[in-house]
Amino acid sequence: MSVSRSVRQATSVSSTPSSLRVVETFVSIQGEGPFCCRRSLFIRLSGCNLRCPFCDTKYSWSAENAREMSIEELVVLTGKTNPSLVVVTGGEPLLQRAALEELVRMLYRLGYVVQVETNGTLEAPEPGSPLSQAFFVVSPKDVPVKVPGAKTHWSWFDLARRYGHVWFKFLAATREHVEEIMRYVEENGIPRRLVYLMPLTEEGMSPEQVLELHKRVAREALEHGVNFSPRMHLLLGLK
Repeated sequence: MSVSRSVRQATSVSSTPSSLRVVETFVSIQGEGPFCCRRSLFIRLSGCNLRCPFCDTKYSWSAENAREMSIEELVVLTGKTNPSLVVVTGGEPLLQRAALEELVRMLYRLGYVVQVETNGTLEAPEPGSPLSQAFFVVSPKDVPVKVPGAKTHWSWFDLARRYGHVWFKFLAATREHVEEIMRYVEENGIPRRLVYLMPLTEEGMSPEQVLELHKRVAREALEHGVNFSPRMHLLLGLK
């Protein structure tokens, strides 16, 4: 799948190290990836350097849909909701790197587990930095569903091999998708224990079709020695 002008200049959106541009916050079940089924506070940030045609949160692209929230406000909100996990998503959270690092630093100090979701096109955090204390889930946009110009930054592969708290989550619907993903995994030296296959669902699919796709992708994951991620929020009808 492709679209013209899919990659935007990777510059920071309007925020300061003491605040973030936030589209929404909500509590739900983390439906995907290594922390699946944990009760989570989601913090969705504004701005993205990609324009993926299949994105289901296009409202996060524009700053018009965001409001400035201080780091202190977000820390207080975390304390009130008392989640098992804090998920920072977008958009592309690393466009607000300086403020995000401060949020991670404060939440880590308070004992919270933080997961950051990223498209992986921007550089990974420096090992040992406050931001590197977060767990990262990278969703590459250069395989198997490709966004023109999107390329996963090499530093994510290096960080994953060295520290192991970076996971790669790939969307797949067919065996051809899975075979392409596995070539990518081998070419970039990604340990299979850090790889998740997740069903690539389509709008309008019935619950039965979604469940059948989950079964097919789960079988592929088992066959290829990687992890399987459901889309639990879709199966349960949650946000």
